[in-house]
Amino acid sequence: MRREVPAQSGVELARRLVEELKDPVRFATTFLGHDLWEMQKRILSAVARFPRVAVKACHSSSKTRTAAEAVLWWITRFSDGIAVTTAPTFVQVKQILWAEIRKAVRQARIAYPRPNLTELRFGPNNYALGLSTNQGVRFQGFHSNHLLIVIDEAVGVAGEIWEAIEGARAGGEVRILALGNPTVPSGPFYDAFTRDRARWATFTIDAFDTPNLAGVSLERLLAMDERELSVAPRPYLVTRRWVREKYLEWGERSPMWQARVRACFPEQSQSSLIGLAFLERARAPRQPSELARSDRTSCEKTALYAGVDVAGPGEDETVVAVRDAHGEIVELFASSAADARGQIARVLGKYRARLEEVNVDAVGIGYHFALHLQDLGFPVNLVNVGAPARDSEKFANLKAELYWGLRMRFEAGEVSNLTDEVALSQLASLNYRHNPRGQIVIESKEEARKRGLRSPDRAEALMLAFANLRPPILALYERLLSDQPAAPGGAGASEGASAPAPGAPAGEDENPLLSLYESAAGKFKPPQD
Repeated sequence: MRREVPAQSGVELARRLVEELKDPVRFATTFLGHDLWEMQKRILSAVARFPRVAVKACHSSSKTRTAAEAVLWWITRFSDGIAVTTAPTFVQVKQILWAEIRKAVRQARIAYPRPNLTELRFGPNNYALGLSTNQGVRFQGFHSNHLLIVIDEAVGVAGEIWEAIEGARAGGEVRILALGNPTVPSGPFYDAFTRDRARWATFTIDAFDTPNLAGVSLERLLAMDERELSVAPRPYLVTRRWVREKYLEWGERSPMWQARVRACFPEQSQSSLIGLAFLERARAPRQPSELARSDRTSCEKTALYAGVDVAGPGEDETVVAVRDAHGEIVELFASSAADARGQIARVLGKYRARLEEVNVDAVGIGYHFALHLQDLGFPVNLVNVGAPARDSEKFANLKAELYWGLRMRFEAGEVSNLTDEVALSQLASLNYRHNPRGQIVIESKEEARKRGLRSPDRAEALMLAFANLRPPILALYERLLSDQPAAPGGAGASEGASAPAPGAPAGEDENPLLSLYESAAGKFKPPQD
């Protein structure tokens, strides 16, 4: 016999759903079908209660998924709700947070309009939108009685954008949710956990607090066997195996370990060579707008430059770094083999036609390594980083001078696509000091080991790849020559021209700058010993 449904059941069901909608935790479980762990519940509850919520977290901590749940709850809960998400780049907006939003919509237990890449719209005044901008004025156009702004990858969002977002709080009920890895100990995101903490509800997601590592100490983790390392109650969260791997790669005192595993703002001293903010910026590939401005017809045809740091048998690595003329990292390869000559030659061989220079640390075992590459036809410069610096007043040796040049590259934004976590960790750990003569000295490998750090082999290879071993006088002559008028016959003074033979009388068309340049170039030899 068919059961009669009481007339009020529809009303009761509607009331229950309204109650479910008031609570973002119940919304995520009931409407989205998500199984939340404790930290997710606490963050979502805070978004409902507090005007500003900040979350610093380790890798794979579910912070992005939680932000997606908050966005969908907001525009579902309020009929005039607007949610705006932002991140440092549009690629991050599209591929990180909005990928989670689109996935949640597909799997939801209620029907949502079909979203596009960065927009989900119920109506003209009820929608979610993702954008990336360096113009704070774009945030002034969002007016609603219920506005949620999500700042993803918050460390990389510019200060003026934060100011504009704060200005949007002037009217209506406005919530701000900021999330990110705490990689840079400065800026508005850092301030939310320090000097401005009283204005924010803050959360920290340490890898050791996540379900897969709950109750596990570092000592216990390091002693685990393969079976124990594979235990993962929530496989989508950071795993035991990944955390142990990063400990062995980075070390406990590494800024990368502190930020990306323990979710702490790293302690980078005033003597650090390269600031974390510059290293974080160098992760991104060159932007399309930068490529368009290039004077090259094709980036695939640009000259390449390589650096090779050579290690003997043991824990150290032999590393080759390859970068293009614009500072974009093309490849970084490391080998722990006792004899890595064949491996390094194979890597360089892929780029032989475009290689302009291969700078090899030729001290000790590196000398014969460099000669081997030279015999294979590569354009090798043998570099002794312990040799005197060209600017001996400022630098204690060539190593300090070349590392300082790399620092200036990072600060000028001339390094990109550097995604190797070990290399970034090594660069972040480099220290410098001034000796009694006032010269800059880079911390030696031995001094780094005393601080519990591994040899910075990948950092050294990058330093060599960016090393400019040519004297400034040659660059000056070349610049002056490039400004010379074309020689008779259409050839430029710096193309195809040559100096007169020694002892020959000066001709009417002799270019004195070209003669100076060739004289200087003939005397110049990179450090060989």
